[in-house]
Amino acid sequence: MNFDKYKSRVKRNGENVGDAYANNTIAFIEATFHASPTFRVIGVSSTEMPLVVEMDARVVGVERMGSLREILFRPSDESLNIGAKVIFDGETWLIFDKFGANRALAEQCNRILKWREKDGTVIELDCIASAMDLGSKAKQSRNEIEWNKYDVRLPLGQLFVFAELTDETKRINLSDRFVFGSKVYEVVGIDDTTGVGRNGFGVIQLVVKVTTIKEEDDFVNGIAFNTHDNNDSATPVQDVPTKGGRIW
Repeated sequence: MNFDKYKSRVKRNGENVGDAYANNTIAFIEATFHASPTFRVIGVSSTEMPLVVEMDARVVGVERMGSLREILFRPSDESLNIGAKVIFDGETWLIFDKFGANRALAEQCNRILKWREKDGTVIELDCIASAMDLGSKAKQSRNEIEWNKYDVRLPLGQLFVFAELTDETKRINLSDRFVFGSKVYEVVGIDDTTGVGRNGFGVIQLVVKVTTIKEEDDFVNGIAFNTHDNNDSATPVQDVPTKGGRIW
């Protein structure tokens, strides 16, 4: 076989044999990507990439918890980053970890973060509310609560709340109040650094604790009372315990 012809054939797919193997592998994956039983056309909601509304992906369940999914994007597509929300199988999922160029981990959103702003506008955002860290894997200490590999939880009556960092969530302040389930929680910790990249996009992490229910709290619409000016002006409901018991 003529060596010059061999080099010419190799260079059709790359500068050398390694490039040719890599490009041929990517081409094969692209051609068969949709044939996998895990293939999904997922909806996308991302502040970083507002023009992207759909992407092709393969979705694999993570055995550790039913609320986790590993997402594999097409090699030729620009994958989503931490903080983006994806919609598939009738649920909304928040991407909280990324490894490699095309793989990400997402957890199912289980609550709505809802509040009324000063101008009366009601904001609703999908979020994750849990007594455990994202992915149920301890990664760091927050608000003097030391996490470790044994999944140490927050004290009873406190929750982590994770949501995409947006212009709206940037306006959340300490002592702001939110309704989750049958209780009202107030913000006692805000971390808009750990889960946020250099580009300013990512996940905001709140620590909230059970607080006293007030007559002005709207449980029908899921909106807690916030005065924005004077947090002591609302009327507390009597005989409502704020400590002990289940958090839900």
